[in-house]
Formats: sequence, C-alpha cells, structure tokens
Amino acid sequence: MNKTVSALFVILILAASCRAQDDLKLKLIYSCDFDEPSDLEDWTMEGPGIASIRDGKLLIHSKYFDVIDQYYTRAGSSFTGQGGTFYEVLEPAMIRDLGEEEAKKYYYRDTFRGGHLVYWNHFKTPDNYVIECDFQSLSESALHMLMFSGTGDKGQDVFDPSLKKRNGMAAQYTKGDLYNYRISFFAPGRGTSNMRKCPGRILTAKGEDLTLKHPMARHHLKIIKHEDLIEWYINGALSFRFNDEEAYLKGGQTAIRLMAPAKGLYDNYRIYEILD
Repeated sequence: MNKTVSALFVILILAASCRAQDDLKLKLIYSCDFDEPSDLEDWTMEGPGIASIRDGKLLIHSKYFDVIDQYYTRAGSSFTGQGGTFYEVLEPAMIRDLGEEEAKKYYYRDTFRGGHLVYWNHFKTPDNYVIECDFQSLSESALHMLMFSGTGDKGQDVFDPSLKKRNGMAAQYTKGDLYNYRISFFAPGRGTSNMRKCPGRILTAKGEDLTLKHPMARHHLKIIKHEDLIEWYINGALSFRFNDEEAYLKGGQTAIRLMAPAKGLYDNYRIYEILD
C-alpha cells in the first residue's frame, strides 16, 4: 500500500556513494509498493498509457503496445531505441482509434510522434533526495526512462493549469515549459544509459546500460541527487556521475516514461530525503 512516511525515519549508510567517501544519511519520505489498485491514486498518466497492478507490481505500457509488438514479431526484430519504423503501424492505429481530428494532437511539426506515455508521481521531492525502484522489462523493445526534479518553468507543480497540455510526446517534456532531468535505459541499440536536462534535451552524461547484461531480469535502479551532483546506479553498480554546474535543478516531481514499443514492471518505488 502506498504511503507518505512522516513519522518513520530510516537512517541508511551508503558506502562508496556520492561526495567522495562521505556517507549519506537518509530519511524515507515516500513509498509505493503497488500492492493494491489504490496505490495508483498517487500517479497521473499522460499519453495513451495503461497502468495496472499485477502480482504486487506496476504493469505499465502504451495502449498500442500489442499493435507494435505484433509488427516487430512479424519482422523478427525489436525496437532498439534507435529509428522509429513502428510509427508505420502506430499512426494508422491511433487514427482508427481516435479519428483524424483527435489524432492531430499527436503530431509535432507535422510529423506523427504519438503513442508514448509519462506516468507522474504526485509527491514532491525536497532539493536533495534519492529515488529507488525495481524494474523488469516484459518486452525486448526499448525504451524506459525515469524523470526527476520536474517543475514548471516558474517552479510550479507539473500539473499546474498554466502549463501547456501534454499527451506523452517527447518534445512536450524536452522542449516545452517543463524543467526536469531524465535518465533513459534499456536501450540495446546504443548500449548506454543517457541523462538529459530539459528544456533543451541537453545530453549531460552517459554510462554503461547495465540492464542489458541480463535484459529480461529484474533490476534495482537508484538515482542520487545531492545539490549539483547526480549519480545513477543499476544493481548497485555506478553507471555514471554528473556535476551540473549550470543552474542545477532542485526538488520537484518524478515520473516513469515509456516509449510505445516498451512494456515493463516497476515495484518498491522509494524516495528518501538526504539529511545534511
């Protein structure tokens, strides 16, 4: 059952973590275990995504996952995270489903870019925090992302009505009126886990995509965000470390993002405050 933890203090010591040899002291401030359907009340979907509970985990994918999965099955391949041939079947499927007028909302600069999703968590992080969760892909196709420190361009809640409407298209999150970091992973076509800063879609860091060592296994993901320093861990191993020296982002909201060909399970979503 999801819960905001106000009274419980969990003090953890993380050896060999950020800030050189310094240990981190953490306070658990948010937890979601996806044990019950009511846990989804802490989340809001943008785009044609489907979120449900399966065996105590979050099952998440695009409404059009099956259309794309069948396309790649016939081709004997999968989406590696590069190229976008799946739009050949996704665009007509969404037009049939929504009608041409409604489907126009999924075009960016006259090019169809719909079908993807962003699943926002309502909880607002402090400025210094750690995110942890478990992840398992249910498809060989890419791409998964974690978004964090999300705010409006004036520091608003990401759901503030003054912000432009969003429906999962990438440019709305990378070139619009949102500030956020995002880390993408499970990308066989490139082999790296990449971090970008938005708006601007600025590539800030790359590291080994350790989810690809055992692609269909369960993986533990961790983001440490302490002032200007961000570290990305997969299964306890450091993928990359980045110091944001240009107006680093502070606290905000977090999200799970999937491209339309992807499907996966998430569990044990935790947010900790870093205690100075």
